[in-house]
This record gives sequence, structure tokens and C-alpha cells, in this order.
Amino acid sequence: MPTRTILIDDHRLFNDGLSLVLRESADFVVVEQVYDSRRAFAACSQHAPDLVLVDFNMPHLDGLAVVEQLKQLPRPCKVVVISMYAEKREIARFNALNVAGYIAKTVAADRLLSLLRQIMQGQYVIETDTGQNPAQSPADTFRVKYGLTKREIEILKRVKQGLTTEQIADVLSLSYFTVQTHRKNISQKLPFDTKKDFYDFLETLD
Repeated sequence: MPTRTILIDDHRLFNDGLSLVLRESADFVVVEQVYDSRRAFAACSQHAPDLVLVDFNMPHLDGLAVVEQLKQLPRPCKVVVISMYAEKREIARFNALNVAGYIAKTVAADRLLSLLRQIMQGQYVIETDTGQNPAQSPADTFRVKYGLTKREIEILKRVKQGLTTEQIADVLSLSYFTVQTHRKNISQKLPFDTKKDFYDFLETLD
């Protein structure tokens, strides 16, 4: 079945053009185009889409506010930000809300379709106008996506080295209970179902 998609962008020309691009692919069906961000939540509640493409800079409600609303939908969907902005700070703010991807408006149509297919297959995508964000390592990507702090990344690196909680506390000059609390918070944030998945993730850390 094609991916049921809603487009949220106040620029009608871009919104309509994006709709035409998606309609040319058998993998996607546009169930509604939203030009006023204040209607985004109602439209998504009505249609229960699989995928929502959201602009960042919009009047009334900006992309961040819309994404926060969409996280309250009874039926979860993948949310992808389509934006002219590619600052690390903006990308990190959206990733903290667990969006499925962040794609520049300047990407070619065929590239956009390819990236959206990857996202619907469960991949996480950041694509700026110069390609994948070079400033982000896999660890950086996971950090912003799952809301990990820099201290938690430091602790994960020590876990990768095989250190115990007591040893990590000594190396980082923290108390045992502080490290223990950080590790508990980490386990709540990371989505891995098995120890293998967790240790596979550790291998991505520099």
C-alpha cells in the first residue's frame, strides 16, 4: 500500500509542487495539503497519515510547535521536516522531538523520494543542501535523536571500554550514585530491545 502522506507548508507553490512530486510515485499518496499550520493537528487527526512532511518557518505555528502537537496524535506517524534551514541547532531541536528525518528543500525530486522511502523503511535521515550533515558523527546523530546529553555520551564511551560504574565515577570525578543515575536515564532513553543492539550502537561511538 502507498504511504498516506500529509503536507504542511504555508507556501502554496512549494506545497503544490511537492504534492506533484509525490503523486508521480506509486509509493506515496497525498491525502491532504495543509497551508495553515493551525489546521495541522486536525488534518492529521482526521486522516491518520503514515507520513507528515512539515515546513519549519511558518506563520501562526512554526514547525517545532506543529511537531510537538503531532506527537500527541493517538496514532503515531513518521514526521519529516522539510526546510531551507540547515543549522545544527535547528536540526538538534527537531531531533530532540524524535522526528524521522530532516531534509533540505533544495534536494532533487528523485533524491527526496529516495530519502522518504528510506525513512519509511525505518532509517533516520538528515540531508542538507550539501548532502548528509558532515558535522554529525553517528554518535552525534544518536545523541540528538534520543536526547542524550554530552555527559551521557561520555559515560557510554566508558561503558564501551568495559569500565564498571565505580571505575567510570573515578575517571570522570563523579559520585557512584551520579553515574548510576546517568546510566538509568540512558537505558530509559535508548530504544534498543536487546543487549546486542545496545552494543552495536556502542561500536558507533568515537
